[in-house]
Amino acid sequence: MQKQQEKLIVCNVVVSSAIPAMDQPCKCDLASEVLRRFGELRIQVTGASMLPSLWPGDLLTVRSAHLSEVSRGDIVLFFRDSRFFVHRALRVFADHLLTQGDGLATPDLPVDPNELLGRVVSVARHGVAGCPPPPGTFGGLLAFGVRRSTLFCNILLRFHFASWRLRRAFAVVSRPQGEACPS
Repeated sequence: MQKQQEKLIVCNVVVSSAIPAMDQPCKCDLASEVLRRFGELRIQVTGASMLPSLWPGDLLTVRSAHLSEVSRGDIVLFFRDSRFFVHRALRVFADHLLTQGDGLATPDLPVDPNELLGRVVSVARHGVAGCPPPPGTFGGLLAFGVRRSTLFCNILLRFHFASWRLRRAFAVVSRPQGEACPS
């Protein structure tokens, strides 16, 4: 019975650079502990490093994962320098992982297995949950623009937030949820 109850517990965490530095590590530590103990965590995107795949405000469901469970192209959550990073796995090695944000020009430093917390299994945007988006041709073109131009990134973000406000103003009915994502 205890195991069944643990699976039902979900922790929603918003980690933002706007939170005072003193509170940030505490929230990250709590979220990391919830993920380790219960195996699943929901976290809200606040940055733009994964544009156009992930947008600020997206709600990610992250499942605990070890290095051996991560594949090239997976979106992973790792903890470094007292903060979370959600980036795409470029290459998986036996002893580390190479990651990079879709909207960033350079890869991150190698991710050690003890920094890896899990992989993203679901992305909810505008109330509709779906599988994490793979890098596609159109997304790749947008990511190229984001990597090369801060102005382009800012225009995309403004467009995204304007469309979000319009959806809320006109109360667009959400689409039905799609198929379940592969685990």
